[in-house]
Amino acid sequence: MLIIGVATSVGWLLALFAGMTAARSPRPRAGRAAVPVGAMPPGMDEPPAVVSLLAGNLDAYGYPATLLDLAARGWLRLGCPEAGPAGAGPVMCVIVASPPRDQLTDYEQRVYQQVLSRAAGRGDVPARALSDGFAGPASDSLKSAEDRFMDSFTSEVKDDSRRRGLSRQRLGEGVGCLLWLAAAVPAVSLGLALHARHSHLVWVAVVGFVVACCAAGVAVKGEKLTPAGCAALDRWRAATDGRRVMAPVMSPGWPDRQVAYAVALGRDRAAARLFSGRRGRPPGKKMWSSYGGSWREVTIGDSRSCLGGLGLMVTLVLWALVPATIAGFVLSSGTLKLELLLVLAVDVALALIAFSRYQSKPGSAEFDGLVLEAWTETVSDENSSTEVPYLAIDDGVRDRAWVFAVSSQQYAVGIPGTVVHALVDPRRGALREIRPLVAGTPD
Repeated sequence: MLIIGVATSVGWLLALFAGMTAARSPRPRAGRAAVPVGAMPPGMDEPPAVVSLLAGNLDAYGYPATLLDLAARGWLRLGCPEAGPAGAGPVMCVIVASPPRDQLTDYEQRVYQQVLSRAAGRGDVPARALSDGFAGPASDSLKSAEDRFMDSFTSEVKDDSRRRGLSRQRLGEGVGCLLWLAAAVPAVSLGLALHARHSHLVWVAVVGFVVACCAAGVAVKGEKLTPAGCAALDRWRAATDGRRVMAPVMSPGWPDRQVAYAVALGRDRAAARLFSGRRGRPPGKKMWSSYGGSWREVTIGDSRSCLGGLGLMVTLVLWALVPATIAGFVLSSGTLKLELLLVLAVDVALALIAFSRYQSKPGSAEFDGLVLEAWTETVSDENSSTEVPYLAIDDGVRDRAWVFAVSSQQYAVGIPGTVVHALVDPRRGALREIRPLVAGTPD
């Protein structure tokens, strides 16, 4: 039985390898003459996002390449702030008053709507601000709006590439299901063999089955280039071979579409970095906000920093220690009596300071603010783990956003880019009530 388990495991691996090998995209051909840099090469109409997919750069460069392409086609304009010398502020993305009439693909329209939403009614937005603050509701599984946006963007680019005949699924879903079912054969046979030998390694069969299912899932989700896709990638690589990569210059007419395609192919990372904000998750993350009248960076701090309830707990603990300290002071003598007296004095002083700070905060407050970010954090205990949703709200006054752990209902209301009215308890750092006002419109 053990031999059968090993043999079927090897057979499954060979089947997966054969499927992957058969679905492997041919390597791009070399030796083509470079297309002169300048106008778009004739007959090459694939959008930069699709080209980034063909080059394997969709996750890294598909989004910034699309933004640069929209700028090159006249939907947007990139430049430094008008006030102050060039380079004194962030690169700004200006929304043109009369956009072109050419039709956008679904993912290009999604990106353009993200620019409009992030601008929040203004005519411009910092280019780096387009890397965060994604608008739209989170999914039912508490997935962040950014993850949902990127998932939809990626799916729409893949669909467009498949419609053009440039790519297809690496392995079909039917083949993937067969691989999942076939993975049960070596797992069961190996498990029976180990059980017959009274081995404690039966868990190896279970782990092997899970790993096999994950490998099959990855193979199914992969994208394979068709011969037409390989030829298109080869043409675009040749078309950008003569491009000299340089730092972006905010001159009239910049960027042209060649810049967008160079970014899609990973050959102009300096231009892609125009839209690279401070990546990462709260706390400590900084985001751009226009709420309050002007663009400024707002820090998303730690929600625990505003938990006034913690100060109350410390106060109660210190006050609870006072009777025990007094009893020890009465019953003790000598040096210990002086030490307990000192402890009692410090204890009372700290309790009074903590209580005064707690009392200095109002019991309730309300304000209008812009929801900057919505995310979840995993809180684990000994037996389980829970996803806790959080919201960050900018009130337009402070340089730090309000951060709250919220309920799933409040999380559904707090859509990034939405102006809301919030009723909060500053002492406990709790969000009592939230309701939307006018979406995406600052005061």
